[in-house]
Amino acid sequence: MKKLIFIAAISLLVYGFSTAALAQVSRNTSCGANIVKGLTLTENTPMHFGSMSVPTAAVSIILTTANGRVASSPENVELLAQAPFSQNATYTVSGSDAATYAITLPANGAVTLSSGSNHIEVVNFIAHPTSAGVDGIAGTLNGSGSDSFTVGATLEMADAQPFGIYSGTFNIAVNYN
Repeated sequence: MKKLIFIAAISLLVYGFSTAALAQVSRNTSCGANIVKGLTLTENTPMHFGSMSVPTAAVSIILTTANGRVASSPENVELLAQAPFSQNATYTVSGSDAATYAITLPANGAVTLSSGSNHIEVVNFIAHPTSAGVDGIAGTLNGSGSDSFTVGATLEMADAQPFGIYSGTFNIAVNYN
């Protein structure tokens, strides 16, 4: 019987030590970081809606991202082919190779062009990143860390909008996705 108790005691000791040995395991694990280049945004050309006549009724002048210019009611305004000509705002984005980015455009009601005390609202901003191939607000930098995009918008003219040279500014931002 003493032998049996002795064997049982030794078995418990061995079992106890082996359980403790399996309770802790360690291993080296991977770790990393990705430091990206800061984004830069360069304006290549400013936006301009071009020359037009004084409208005979309220009208919207739409500047598409493909540099097209159309009037919502062509019978109410004449779009003139004289300087200054209409043109999209165009930008170049630079940053980390193959990274995606988002474009933040002005909200409706945020941009007004002024000529003295007269004002025109600019609304419905839209972008066209070259990398996307379609209108939208997301693009991808190429293998050299570059992409470009155009911006269009809509000019909201009132009936008999006073003539003059209207100007203003707007803010465009880009951020990594």
